[in-house]
Amino acid sequence: MSPPGGRARPVQVGRVADRRGRKGYPPPGVRGAVHRPAAARCDAPSSGSLTRRSSAVTASPACPTCTTDPQRLFRPGPPAARPQVNSPEDAAALVVPLLEGRDREHCLLVTLDAKHRLLGVDTVSVGSVDHTFMAPREIFRDALAAGASALFLAHNHPSGDPAPSLDDRQVTRRLAQAGVTLGVDLLDHLVVGDPDWVSLARLGVL
Repeated sequence: MSPPGGRARPVQVGRVADRRGRKGYPPPGVRGAVHRPAAARCDAPSSGSLTRRSSAVTASPACPTCTTDPQRLFRPGPPAARPQVNSPEDAAALVVPLLEGRDREHCLLVTLDAKHRLLGVDTVSVGSVDHTFMAPREIFRDALAAGASALFLAHNHPSGDPAPSLDDRQVTRRLAQAGVTLGVDLLDHLVVGDPDWVSLARLGVL
């Protein structure tokens, strides 16, 4: 999501490391804030499959367990069978196949339980080519309805440039503050470009 006037200057690959050793979200060592894909693939866990609560689901060519329609996704099965989402890479494996190639900005919500096991992936909003809404009320309403203790956010930049705008940073900070009040931890906010993606937590925004 970006304000009029363009996006912030891109962050150099490998320059920014995670500054905060948060519980359940370990520092990535030498990994940078900007991530470049090694290949067109999805590393989503293979146990079970992501399915939608309504009918038609279109499989992504890069990942048959992911879908190209992220309106509402969930992973069935008992809690012990759900994958843990503990890092930006884990979250990116879920959301990048759902966001890449879209011509409008989409905001996705990844909800997690107290042990950071996946509860679901939902579309929060669909915007224009350079803007989408990330209202705390809608985001935390959906998170609380899912029984989430933690969450990831992700949205795409159709321009292909994943550099977060000033507005992206400000909204992320406001959402993190709202999460503290409600007891739901915002672990990270990913901005997905083409082909790179950026972790705002590793930029020090969170």
